[in-house]
Amino acid sequence: MILNTATEAFPMLLGSSKLGLVLVVLLLLPSTTLVLWRLWAFTIKPILHPSEPKELPYWIPWLGHAIEYIKNGQRVITKARLYFHDSREPFALTLGGEKLYFLTAPEDVVMLYRNTESLAFDRIVHELGITFGVSRLAMDAVYRPPVDDSDDAPAQVMAIKNPKRKSLAHLNNDFWKQQLVPGQHYYDLQDKFFTLLTDSLRPERVRSGGAYVRARNTDGSFTVSLQEWTREVLIDAAVRVFFGHKLLDMSPDLITDFVAFDEHNWKLWYKWPNATDMFAAKSRLASAIERWLCLSDEERGECSFIVATMISTQRAIGMSDKDLAKVLCMVVFVTNTNTPRVCFWSLAYLFHSRELPSRVYEEIESAMAKDSTKEKLSFLMDSSPWLAGLFHETLRLCSASSSIRLVTAPTKIGGKILPVGSRVIVPFRQMHFDERVFGGDIEAFHPERFVENKGLVNSTSYRPFGGGISYCPGRFIARQEVCVFIALLLKGYQTELVGDRKFPKLDAGKPTTGLMDAKIGEEVLLKLTPRS
Repeated sequence: MILNTATEAFPMLLGSSKLGLVLVVLLLLPSTTLVLWRLWAFTIKPILHPSEPKELPYWIPWLGHAIEYIKNGQRVITKARLYFHDSREPFALTLGGEKLYFLTAPEDVVMLYRNTESLAFDRIVHELGITFGVSRLAMDAVYRPPVDDSDDAPAQVMAIKNPKRKSLAHLNNDFWKQQLVPGQHYYDLQDKFFTLLTDSLRPERVRSGGAYVRARNTDGSFTVSLQEWTREVLIDAAVRVFFGHKLLDMSPDLITDFVAFDEHNWKLWYKWPNATDMFAAKSRLASAIERWLCLSDEERGECSFIVATMISTQRAIGMSDKDLAKVLCMVVFVTNTNTPRVCFWSLAYLFHSRELPSRVYEEIESAMAKDSTKEKLSFLMDSSPWLAGLFHETLRLCSASSSIRLVTAPTKIGGKILPVGSRVIVPFRQMHFDERVFGGDIEAFHPERFVENKGLVNSTSYRPFGGGISYCPGRFIARQEVCVFIALLLKGYQTELVGDRKFPKLDAGKPTTGLMDAKIGEEVLLKLTPRS
């Protein structure tokens, strides 16, 4: 009845007066304006300005693809790449008023990494530090270069020369390389990791573990949640290796707090409005480290070269312990956010494969038969092609990390001009699924890609650790942690998948800065029977 009355009344209004014309204009003007704007923005303008990267069209000005991107960023990037016929030219996406530029061609990425003049990384890191909670005053001090030797407090406290007058931020890059690139400090780390992981994977330690143990069976076997177990063991080892034992002794809930933060860390980088639990966990983590910093050097005990160096050099430039605690929170984050995930996924792929376990076990048998720890690790890292293939194929399939640069001058890449003030992003996952490089069946797990073609590891299309000045220095120790965990597990236990044996699904919809998680509820349960 109401619908019929309205239907009859509408033409009467249109025909009775000028009101009809006004209504038509009011109805058509917004939609016509929107259509004309879209025609200009995504059809006419690209023709008039061919040097500008093309943009994936959208209907809602300012908002662009923001909502869709938050729901599944990789899907939006793939959609854009395919919209432009997979030409792999630079393209743009508008996300909440900001136009971001994306590179997916390996040759363009090489150009990005070589350009340190007009593509800045320092300002990105500076902003990330502030986003993490470090004060702007402290971050400015870290990036301020000394004017002369007397002004160079970090060099003085470290008793080193700094002829190029590097800021502490740039000196930190050197310190990280000293710690994580093979050398004396690195070998100290690897020996400690091997010792701690060997102890943590002993049957009596695993059996007496916490919530990750799902069942303790009468035959001496036990069932664990693979994701929770790998996370607990590897984070515990990393915190003890980098910070010493005192931090966890003082704050036994630190791992729980870190996991609570890490599972939702994307909300920090995206500045998500409703993130109370994430910020609370981050605050507890920082408070624990600040309490640890209040101890004397003797009370804290031995910690790694990089942590000891950061404490002394940051204090030398006048950084407060409150800010220093947040800087060290970032150390906990970068050393623990990805390694447990790649270990979990590597083992998930391994145990859901028919032939791979026997091949990897054969390599591990040969490695663990060596006399010294150094020889064992050398064999695992350098003479175990199937173990290496497992690691690299897992990274190819599960990594969703990116590199970001700030454009400080008009920059030509891939035949397109990137404007000043814009951000350019390299979404590595788009390169990892290029059939022209990695072969067919690109969505499937095939570690033989890297076994049969060892050059793939060095391909410009394979970038799980980034590149250029942001090339991850932790790539060596991360791979070693994973390989040692797998070796100790296979050597020490007979394994059997229990419960739902389906392979867990990647949570591609959850924003991430590195390795993707499994979807909630996609658990892998593993029965462990100690070998006699």
